[in-house]
Amino acid sequence: MKRFLLLSLALLTFAHGAEPLRIFIRSGFIRSGEKTHAPGCQDYPAFLKDWTALLNERGAKASGGNAFPTKEELAATDVVILHAAEAGNSEGEDRKNFEEYLKRGGGVVAIHGGAVSRDHDWFKTVIGGSWKFGQTKWLEGELSLYFTDRENPITRGASNFDLDDEIYYDMEMMPEAKILAAAYTPKPKQGEAKPGAPVSVYDIQPQMWTYETGNRRAFVCIPGHRYANYSHTSIQTLLLRGIAWAGKREADTLLGENPKLADALRYPVGGPTKPEEAAAKIEVHPEFELTLVAAEPLINKPLNIDWDAKGRMWVVESPEYP
Repeated sequence: MKRFLLLSLALLTFAHGAEPLRIFIRSGFIRSGEKTHAPGCQDYPAFLKDWTALLNERGAKASGGNAFPTKEELAATDVVILHAAEAGNSEGEDRKNFEEYLKRGGGVVAIHGGAVSRDHDWFKTVIGGSWKFGQTKWLEGELSLYFTDRENPITRGASNFDLDDEIYYDMEMMPEAKILAAAYTPKPKQGEAKPGAPVSVYDIQPQMWTYETGNRRAFVCIPGHRYANYSHTSIQTLLLRGIAWAGKREADTLLGENPKLADALRYPVGGPTKPEEAAAKIEVHPEFELTLVAAEPLINKPLNIDWDAKGRMWVVESPEYP
């Protein structure tokens, strides 16, 4: 895990009626230890700058600062966005003010290192799951993100996709957390993962979830290590939906007008190929021709294909597998 500590808090305030969304973004800088990430990873200043602009483009009013939110600022806020290494750390008056904010229903969005706090027993009750030092581990590299809940307003319409990023596993989770997406970890069926071990199909753990308790909501997105991934259509859409949902608004409030969004979510970069483009990726014997005859949603998870004496194609599918 990174020893380069940056604290970034984005305070998102939803106004009533036709008033624009008001966003207050804060960041600070602390360095600790020798290990740092490579360029392009966990670039918190870039996130503050670019997402302030993005949210302004979506009708919000965004600004920034350098200190932990005051009691007065929290009183005018509906969603706190945490995107930094150990962004869940708080103490003293800051902790007291934050707990008052949570008690009155303030929402939280935690991105990647924003799901980490030295006080994990407390923080897991805030966002539904937290990094536990001495237990939780990380794996950086190519990962496959699997959506386990496609009915949720945040993940509606999203397809699975591959991403070069970082996962956390063996986190301290609350039983009430609702898992939206997961990824395979390097843990084998029995025992602990070995250094450099590939991912195992025997262990799949949460990477996105929601958590509701009392009158407040939290959304957590572990992907977000590599800054370039914030331009990925699916990641950007999921975060914008998560922010709106945590603020008790319609999930698509911040998406704006994008007629091609549904298609981009269904066929994202690193995800499934559009049926009409699939043939170009298949190597075919020169004496054969490939023609598309059926695709989703007409079929779903085909297992076997065969032809009868009349030349008809028969498909066996198992929608519930795996």
